[in-house]
Amino acid sequence: MEKAITLQKSCYVYLKEGGEICNRLARGTRVWPIQKNGDWVKVTWRNGKKKGWIPNLPVSDET
Repeated sequence: MEKAITLQKSCYVYLKEGGEICNRLARGTRVWPIQKNGDWVKVTWRNGKKKGWIPNLPVSDET
């Protein structure tokens, strides 16, 4: 999961899966998926400085 994804709509970012909201990403933000667990995807943005979980992000299972 190394490809960058550009968000098609704004979304909330959570600290943990189903946990507390820590950030909100605007439409057009580029994120890099790191890990996938069910419907949740762990992403990073701002060159790896920020990390969090996004639910229902369309990501292929290519590794």
